[in-house]
Amino acid sequence: FEEFQHQVSKIANEHILLVLLGPAILAIGAIFVYPVFYLFRQSMFLTLPGGISRFVGIQHYVDMFQNATFWDYFLNTLLYSFGSLVISLGGGLIVALAINHVSRSRLKDTYSTLMMFSWAIPLAVVALIWKWMLTGNELGLFNMVLLDLGLISEPIAWLASSSAAIVAVIVTDAWARLPFAMLVLLAGLQSIPNHMYDAARVDGATTFQTFRAITVQYLRPYIAIVALINWMFAFRAFAVIFPMTKGGPGTSSTVFSIHIYREGMINFRYGYASAVAGFIILITLIVATVYVTKVMGGVHDEA
Repeated sequence: FEEFQHQVSKIANEHILLVLLGPAILAIGAIFVYPVFYLFRQSMFLTLPGGISRFVGIQHYVDMFQNATFWDYFLNTLLYSFGSLVISLGGGLIVALAINHVSRSRLKDTYSTLMMFSWAIPLAVVALIWKWMLTGNELGLFNMVLLDLGLISEPIAWLASSSAAIVAVIVTDAWARLPFAMLVLLAGLQSIPNHMYDAARVDGATTFQTFRAITVQYLRPYIAIVALINWMFAFRAFAVIFPMTKGGPGTSSTVFSIHIYREGMINFRYGYASAVAGFIILITLIVATVYVTKVMGGVHDEA
């Protein structure tokens, strides 16, 4: 009888879970899964004048990989995403360490709240703010400060230079993602037991040795989470680059998202644009899967 009750309870729990999770699973399928399948289907069709579609198979993928500019955009995307990741993660760690060392709790909460406010600013607004600061005349904030300090004799057109434009959008993207990194890492810092630092001081460990052996080791799971999320969002970023440079000058700051916009919305090559978007999805899924299973899995096992 007890076994029968157990089986009935198990079946009831499974049905309850199905009822509770069913709407969420349907929503995920409708919002995420179906559009992805439709995207890959669209990448196998060529849109002709008049809205007529013709099946071309993997021809768009062949054209994509044979296009030399595609690989230039791929390198720009890697530079942009990893550059933003390094700056946002490093800057977030520095700010988190600084706030964590504030002794007054009210002041610490104030700093954290201010960082939350900066994180709440939409990326497009952040891009417009930085575009104004980098304006290539005496009205731009950077040029204004440098001219007042006498460091330059004439305004610098920051966004008109190929090398400076890509650096500018990378720094802007990193600035926008830094608060998230700071908040996650600050939570990690506050979870470290104080007796670990007391024991290190008793053993005569230096500040650098304490940071490497205790702080970094405890923060590894948090760093892993921030690194994955910030990289994934930066890899497909659009809202920062388009308002600032639109992928220019030329194609110096053109990443995959800008390339997709040009091909799909301007040139009306929907199939080719869908193929590039599908490539982004595959790269993101592969990197995320390997990262979660290898890197984050290793961190979890060590913990």
